[in-house]
Amino acid sequence: MDQKLVIGVVLAGGQSRRFGSPKLFTKWGDATFFEKALKTIAPYSDALVAVVRNEEIEKLEQYHSHSVELISDVEAFKGKGPLAGIYSAMMEVSGQYYLITPCDMPRMSSEMYGKWLDIALQQPEYDAVIPILNGKVYPLNGVYKRSCLSEIKENLDNENLKVLSLLKQKNTKYIEVQKEEAYFFENVNTQEDLLNLGNE
Repeated sequence: MDQKLVIGVVLAGGQSRRFGSPKLFTKWGDATFFEKALKTIAPYSDALVAVVRNEEIEKLEQYHSHSVELISDVEAFKGKGPLAGIYSAMMEVSGQYYLITPCDMPRMSSEMYGKWLDIALQQPEYDAVIPILNGKVYPLNGVYKRSCLSEIKENLDNENLKVLSLLKQKNTKYIEVQKEEAYFFENVNTQEDLLNLGNE
């Protein structure tokens, strides 16, 4: 298998129960949440992959303009949350670094990913580079190395599904988010959250 350097991964396989409809198709400004997530990581990615629910793949194929591989969770860990999504992406596309982004942070800035990737490339001793804001870790944003793969599988096998558990097991570098960057980290879980985003 040909190994690329950087793989961009959009995690969009959640059920969006609180939101009431699949978030990835939600429009904000001139694009869907899914498009915005792709746009955030595309500049730094040699290939793009999105982990989505099986039933949404066909609809998504007509919805996006980037060249992206649409996959769902591997059968063994279907529905096991974001950790299963990261594992499925790593199994599908071989790379050294994976830029992970959720699809419910429409304000997220591409520049943040550029900054985190630079740190990951310059400090290869770290298995993951992850943002932290006001003491809260954002494990679904950041850079994961392929060196996380065996622990991810082990955790999934043991039903330890928390991404934070993985980060504690690996050599993780936490990057403090600056006050002026907090704006990018607003995520949308409910229709009210969407209203609170205001206009783009």
